[in-house]
Parts: sequence; structure tokens; C-alpha cells
Amino acid sequence: MVQQRSPSSPSSQLAPVLAPDVNAHNDAKNTSDIKDAANAEAQSEVIVKSVGSITEWLIDTIFAASVIVAPAALLAALYAAQHTASLVALGALAVSLFAVVGIYARYIVPWQLHVKRLTASDLGGFARPQAQLTHAASRRPIKVVFFSDLHLGHYKRAGWTQRVVDAVNAESPDLVLIGGDIIGHTDCADITPLLVPLGQLRASLGVFATLGNHDHGLPGRNHSASLARILPRLGVRLLSNECVQVRDDVRLVGVEEIWTECDDLPRAIAGCEAGDHRYGRESRLLVLGHNPDLMLRLETEYQGLDMRDAFFLFGHTHHGQIYVPFAPGLAIPIRSNYYRGVFHTPHGSLYVSAGAGESGTPTRLNTWPEIVVFDA
Repeated sequence: MVQQRSPSSPSSQLAPVLAPDVNAHNDAKNTSDIKDAANAEAQSEVIVKSVGSITEWLIDTIFAASVIVAPAALLAALYAAQHTASLVALGALAVSLFAVVGIYARYIVPWQLHVKRLTASDLGGFARPQAQLTHAASRRPIKVVFFSDLHLGHYKRAGWTQRVVDAVNAESPDLVLIGGDIIGHTDCADITPLLVPLGQLRASLGVFATLGNHDHGLPGRNHSASLARILPRLGVRLLSNECVQVRDDVRLVGVEEIWTECDDLPRAIAGCEAGDHRYGRESRLLVLGHNPDLMLRLETEYQGLDMRDAFFLFGHTHHGQIYVPFAPGLAIPIRSNYYRGVFHTPHGSLYVSAGAGESGTPTRLNTWPEIVVFDA
């Protein structure tokens, strides 16, 4: 049994006097610790950004230099062969061949826009048979075109936007979806000229977009407010944790970028249920996002959501952009393994796009810029 001190004891009388000083000392120490932690975090962030910038510059320089290295190495190989230095000749020839690959990756591939077509099996439950629907929501085919990660600014500008728009319109889509990172690294005060061609997108059910981490300045300059102002003028509706009934049998959910920590899929789904949606759960569900790590939230925080028949569309990863087959997923800024192509999970099916632009360096290896097309 613990003895209680008498209220009249000297120590109890001193306690009220000493407590404020002790608390003040603790508060000061905590404040100092917080400042030290903040300074350490800021220094760490500066180091990471510096190393990242140096690494991007180094990679880009290596690929850019390939246009000089290739002919120089070939000449060296010919010279060595003439002087019977066969090993040197073979080495120089190998360097020349690698440099040719570098030329292709740096100067050709980023401008080869591909059209990726998904099949019904890729769409999972979203393409469920008509027999599973009631008469109230008779399913009709819908043609969707999706693209993401234009990264307009330093490397690709309005001319590239126009090429993407022309490719999208050539598919005569019912619905066009844009998956974020519309703007990349740019010092442009006015980004409107980069976006103007988006106003030519044509889709009978509308054009919708969500923002990505670069649009929010993570990293770089924050263009989210400008995009929120400009895109609607161009006929592009920006979705942020919202649900839209695009047709009586199809609902579309747009989720905010998860790096902002403002993503709220449950709120968006609740909007689907609370809105004036005549067909409710019988409507098929498309989810438009940017970062495929959203699927991790379904595995942990959002386990109560039944998304088995939903089809998710993401960008962000660029399929690695410089994709090395023996090191898949290398340096891709996500925590999940959903970095390339189609996946079927207990929480829904998804496609992660290669995107239509590049970040860090205008170089692609084993990946191509793309738009994604599917009918269901």
C-alpha cells in the first residue's frame, strides 16, 4: 500500500510553486526537440532533393551524350580493327551498340505514342455479363479512353498535347479520363498555352480528370489552383473525391492524389449512394486516380468497401520509364507492386498506365507513351 503525503508536508507545499517551472522547462525542451526534428527533416529533404536532381541530371546526360558516343565508339572500333587490336575493337563496338540504344531511348521512343487496348478479361468485374444485371440497368457498350502523366512543361509542350488529343479523338470515345500529373517541371507563370488543345477533346459522356502529385507541387511548383481554374474552361471536369453518374449504368469516382493525404474514397463512394442515382449498386463502377498505392488503403483502411467489381485506372509509375527487366520496379516511387499493367485483386481490377509524358529525363527504355482504350 502506498502512503499518501500529508497536504501540510513541505514537499506538497512546494509542489505548486515548483510545477510551473518544471512544466516550463519541459515545454521548452519539447519545443527545442520539435525544432531540431524539423530542422533535421528539412536538411534530409534538401539532401534527398539534391541527390535526386543530380541523379536525374546524370542519367539524362548519359543518354543525351549517346548521340556523340555512338559514332565516336564506332570509329574507335574501326581504327582498332585496322591495327589488329581485336579485343579493343570488340569493346568499342559494344559501347557503340549501347549508345545506339541510348539514342533510341532518348530521342525516338518518347515521341512514339502507342494505343494500348484492354480486353474484357482485363476489366474484371466491370465487364460482368449482361445476365448478372436486372432489367433496370440494361448494359450498353461504353468506349473509354484514358491517359495520364502528360508532364507538360520542360520537355513536352502544346504540340505534344495536340498529338495526344488527336489520338484520343480518333477513337471516337464515349468517355475520356485523364489520370493526373498533367503539368510537370516548368517555370511557366501561365500554363494555359500548354493545356489549350485539351479543349478539343470530344466525348459524348464528357471529359473528366483528377490531379497527380506533380500538379500539387510534390515535387516542384504547385499548379493545382491554376488547373482547377483552367480545366473547366476547356470542358474538362476535375474530380476530387467525387462520384458522377456518367450514364444510367456507369458511375465514375475521381479520387484525390494520395500524396496530399486528402484522398477519401469512402466519401466518394458515399456520394454515389447518396446522390440521385436511379440504378445505385447496379451501375458499374470506374475509379479514376493517379497513384496505384490507393489499393493499399483498400487492403488496410477501407476494408469495409466492396469494390470487387470496380475497375481502377492509375498512372504515376510510367511503367518505370527506364524499365530494366532484371530489376522490375527499380526506383519507382510507390510502396505497392502495382507499377505496370493489369492486376486483379480481391478489391477490384486495375490498370496502371505508362503515361503519355516523362519526368526527370525525356528518356524511355522498354516503355512507350500511351493512351489506353477499352470497350465494355
